Amino acid sequence: MHLVFRESHGLEEQAVPQDLGQRPGDVVVLSFSDSDLSAFAAGWRAGGFPWSLRLANLAALVHPLSVDTYVEQTLVHAKAILIRLIGGAAYWEYGLREVERLARENGIALAVLAADGREDRRLVGASTVGDDMVRRLTALCDAGGADAAAMALGELARAVSPVTLSLIHIRRCRRRGDVE
Repeated sequence: MHLVFRESHGLEEQAVPQDLGQRPGDVVVLSFSDSDLSAFAAGWRAGGFPWSLRLANLAALVHPLSVDTYVEQTLVHAKAILIRLIGGAAYWEYGLREVERLARENGIALAVLAADGREDRRLVGASTVGDDMVRRLTALCDAGGADAAAMALGELARAVSPVTLSLIHIRRCRRRGDVE
C-alpha cells in the first residue's frame, strides 16, 4: 500500500491506524451507528441464520491502513457486505472505493445504503446488488430494530444464493415445528 499525500482534509487525517483483528465472516455489516450494529446482532441471533456475521463500526476503519487491513483480512472472504453511511460517500471515501473494488473483483454482494434518509445515487451506484434490493434494504434499515435487521439479512442471503435463502427458511420452520 502506498500512502498518497494530498491537500484535502478528512476524517482519516486524525485517525490512528488499527487492526480490528476480526476473523472473516460470510456476511459483514459496517455502519457508523452502534444502534444499527446492535440491531443486526440481535436480528442475526433471533433469525438463526446458518452463516457467520461480522459487525464493525466505521469509526474504527477511518484510517486508510485500517481499511486496507480489514479488506485484506476480513472482507475478502465475505459473501455479502452491507454498508450504511451517514452523510454520503465523502465521509468514508477511501473505504468505500476499496470495498467497491473488492466486491466487483470478487463477485461479492455489496449493498451501500444512505443512513440519513436521503437517496444517494453515488452509494446506490457503488452497490453490486440491484437498485430494487438497495431500496428494500434501505427501507428495512430505516425502520430499525432487530426484526427489520433480520429481514435485511434475509434479503442479503437472497442476493448471495437462493439455496442459502431456502436453508434459512427450512431452519426457521424447524425451530417453529412446521417441518420435520
